[in-house]
Amino acid sequence: MKFISKIVLIVVLAVAPSLSYGQYCNYFHTKYCMPSENDMFKLNGQSKSALFSKGQTSELNIIVYKGQDYRISLCMDENLGSQIQFKIYENKKVKVEKVFETKRTEDEYQKDENGELVVDEYGDYIPTGEVIEVIDKETKIVTEKRKELLYDNSQDGFSSEIEFTVESTRRLVVEVTVPVGAAGGGKSKGKMMKSSDMGCVGLLVEHMTTPISGFKGTGF
Repeated sequence: MKFISKIVLIVVLAVAPSLSYGQYCNYFHTKYCMPSENDMFKLNGQSKSALFSKGQTSELNIIVYKGQDYRISLCMDENLGSQIQFKIYENKKVKVEKVFETKRTEDEYQKDENGELVVDEYGDYIPTGEVIEVIDKETKIVTEKRKELLYDNSQDGFSSEIEFTVESTRRLVVEVTVPVGAAGGGKSKGKMMKSSDMGCVGLLVEHMTTPISGFKGTGF
């Protein structure tokens, strides 16, 4: 009984740090991600924080709505470095042609030296007693989900934020990757995690109604 109790205690001690790290990460984005200086931007409920380890990639699905401006920014614990990569994809439904194969078996019939089927006195084909496998092919138009890359911060100097206007409601995927060789020295204001290979990443989503510009919406 004492032996079992020791095992349970060891497991609890091993899991406890991860649990505490996870709880520490829950609202990381509200504390350490710098909000926009534009007061018109409001906190979006799709914002999220999570515990990451070096080399890990994770995705967050969000919906952005027509007539809104959005700002997406990242913040992270210092030990994860300052060049965390994030990409934004759009989930799209596209129609593609696909060839479907169906296998079936049928009787094999005798052939002459010219490859022609041999018939009996009644005009029927003469079976060999064997069966052969036949593959039928059919082309169909099907709908598939695909991810189209819209933005990659590695092509933008590893910027930690992006602002954009939405002209039609879309489903986006924000993919965050912590490089394996991430080193300290970032500008995060978060506490250094005890494990050098783990830390919090916050993804702050802000939104506002797209401002009307020019002569639009004058009311005349």
